[in-house]
Amino acid sequence: MSSLKPTLTTADGDGTPRFAFGRNWIRFLALVDETRIAEAVASLGGMLGREDLRGLRFLDAGCGSGLFSLAAQRLGAEVVSFDYDLDSVRCTELLCERYGRKDGWRITGGDVLDR
Repeated sequence: MSSLKPTLTTADGDGTPRFAFGRNWIRFLALVDETRIAEAVASLGGMLGREDLRGLRFLDAGCGSGLFSLAAQRLGAEVVSFDYDLDSVRCTELLCERYGRKDGWRITGGDVLDR
């Protein structure tokens, strides 16, 4: 089994050290298939207590791989995904290209700590 340990990145603009989780998510993307996606859809639906998110919006702050953003889209939600790690943003974009729909899914870089 491969190791998916985060590595420390250079500090951001305010000197706060960050971890480069995105590199791990890019490797994880090779493991994503319809079975794993179906498990994420069932997991998200179960956690939210509903199987239909049509007419709702889903904000995935710190989206990582984007797998739960994709699950929300498959449940019918309009999705906004963001992450401060640009590799995570790229991973989510790749997941969308392979398995999702670009309409109704906005993917961007960002930080929940931004003011």
